[in-house]
Amino acid sequence: MFKTEKEIMGQPQSLRKTYDLMISKQDQIKDFFKDVKKVVFTGCGSSYSLCKSAALSMNMHTDITSFAVAAGDAMINFEYYSNIFKDAAIVAPSRSGSTSEVVNLVKIAQEKYGSKSFCICAKERSTLSELSELSIELPWAFDESVCQTRTVTNLYTVNLILSAMISGETALLNQINNAVSQIGTFIQENKNICTQIGNLGQWDNVVVLADAEMEGIAEEASLAFKEICQLPSNYYHVLDSRHGPMVLFNDKTLVLAVLSPKDQKYQKDFIKDVKDHQCTVVTISQNTENIWDSMFHIELPKLQFASCGIPFITIAQMISLYKALHMGINPDLPKGLDPWIKL
Repeated sequence: MFKTEKEIMGQPQSLRKTYDLMISKQDQIKDFFKDVKKVVFTGCGSSYSLCKSAALSMNMHTDITSFAVAAGDAMINFEYYSNIFKDAAIVAPSRSGSTSEVVNLVKIAQEKYGSKSFCICAKERSTLSELSELSIELPWAFDESVCQTRTVTNLYTVNLILSAMISGETALLNQINNAVSQIGTFIQENKNICTQIGNLGQWDNVVVLADAEMEGIAEEASLAFKEICQLPSNYYHVLDSRHGPMVLFNDKTLVLAVLSPKDQKYQKDFIKDVKDHQCTVVTISQNTENIWDSMFHIELPKLQFASCGIPFITIAQMISLYKALHMGINPDLPKGLDPWIKL
């Protein structure tokens, strides 16, 4: 078994440990955010994509103003971002805790503004942990494969838990717990359909579509296809893809569309338009029946929408894994990609 497959399939165990650890750290987390009015979520690559969901969730569920900033951008152009970082706490989700852009950015913000930082890291005793006032370490979530799967699912879950804890939304926290409890069954129930989709020969590029708090984890899903099966991929908001991107949809395109339980008429009309481009369409929603008339339909658990991001990402991970195996690609060792970047 490849490391990537082992790490995908091992997510139920790691997520349970992560959720339980976060609950045990609840008082420390609330204390860190007690007087915080502004937060900058920052990272690189997958972590930056997750920061987009994290910032949106924080803005939706709390009174804390939140931003997602690419660490490399802010490291080089800190002066341009100075008004964003001033009086802000930094939250840095990271696999290694050693990525140079993130470490350097935290140091710059500390030197310039005395910014306090919170690190969520899948590695123990990292450089980022040593720089941070509060550090949560998740060694069981660390991916040994170059491509991140288990790590990003755990980091997305932690980011969402933060919003639930800070807002005091017990119902949301319970929904996240339910997602964690159900993910093992979800993976097993959908392994065969993901294998079937991955083994299809007709598609050679991917579009991932999702809205609201799912945007960051959906962007990460797109990145998984670039890294694991090394195919061109993009992420867009659902209806927004009509405004230009759909021009490039064709019979070689796999479309993964995560659809909201809200206003299904507009979304049904949209899926019809996508099908007219002869795409291989996979709809992913909380509907038991395939009301979208797509080629494949995957049912999400009946959870709060952002919590559905936890099971959803495993679909993209599995399809990209099985596509890689179908193409004869080693999913653990993508050419030209390092696990993390040191400048």
